[in-house]
Amino acid sequence: MKRQTILGTRLSNYHTHSTFLKMTEVEIAYMTSVFRILTVLSISLLAACGAPTKEALIQKYGGAESVFIEVDGNQVHYRDEGRIEGGRGTVVLLHGTASSLHTWDDWVQSLSQDYRVIRMDLPGFGLTGPDPSDRYEVVDDVAFLNKFLARVVEGPIHLVGSSLGGRIAWDYSLAYPAAVESLTLMNALGYPQEKWPLPIELAQWPILDSVFASMSPRVFFSSSLKEIYFDDGLVNDELIDRYHGLANYPGNLDAFPKRVKAKLDTESDRIQMISTPTLVMWGEEDIYFPVKNAYRFQQDIRGAALKVYENTGHLPMEEIPKKSVRDYQLFLAGLSRTNTP
Repeated sequence: MKRQTILGTRLSNYHTHSTFLKMTEVEIAYMTSVFRILTVLSISLLAACGAPTKEALIQKYGGAESVFIEVDGNQVHYRDEGRIEGGRGTVVLLHGTASSLHTWDDWVQSLSQDYRVIRMDLPGFGLTGPDPSDRYEVVDDVAFLNKFLARVVEGPIHLVGSSLGGRIAWDYSLAYPAAVESLTLMNALGYPQEKWPLPIELAQWPILDSVFASMSPRVFFSSSLKEIYFDDGLVNDELIDRYHGLANYPGNLDAFPKRVKAKLDTESDRIQMISTPTLVMWGEEDIYFPVKNAYRFQQDIRGAALKVYENTGHLPMEEIPKKSVRDYQLFLAGLSRTNTP
């Protein structure tokens, strides 16, 4: 990850008034937002004692469909739904940073009518909680996914990944090409980032990473979700509570800075080696994962299909679930026709 940011370069010279005067309006606004966030974080310490318990979070966000299994030291929370017998195959869904398997709820309602659908909380997130050995590099996630799938499914899969999940998905397809029938990348990591969402940016810095590991105010999630959604009117209390609540699952806050310090936007030269049939899906208004990367994926992956959605941000499966899952189903149907003798 890139570590040089406006904040970092300016803090080293911030001791002089002349340097401050040379700062641009954009830089001043950026630093102002940083200090405002830190103020909110400090105030939120007063509410830290009211964090929900592990048992309460499992009861609220587990549900009858939830299963927990041990995979390489992790108690993995996952759901296995849909047509196991007589279906059209198995779809595996991977969420992104600070998210959970719940991000796919609307997709699963549609896909489960024809496909077996497997989704899990990745280590460090959701009800799976932190990896006991702090293994958060992409190579660790690929190894985890391989061990998890070996426990729950036989045969090839249709693999879908959003954001960080997309980074894991395309790397997995390179490591185990015979295991992946199709690959779908949604606003995925893969190319060097020009900037990161502010929580990720701050959590990469010494001292600030310790702050993020100890507290997580609800207002922070409200603000962040309204940035990554194009239509912030969709950001309701239930959504904010879910992201905030699961971030406070024991150990997840401590895992977050370690997670985001992993090398996530490297090795883009390997993308052109992907041979799996691929669909790229992208919200055009994503302010952190620019739509130009969607076209780079399409160009680098031979034969890749591309769907770009107007007036949509970083999470098409949450913002426009019906449209995005329909396009995904059409993609799979097209593959089925191609493979029919």
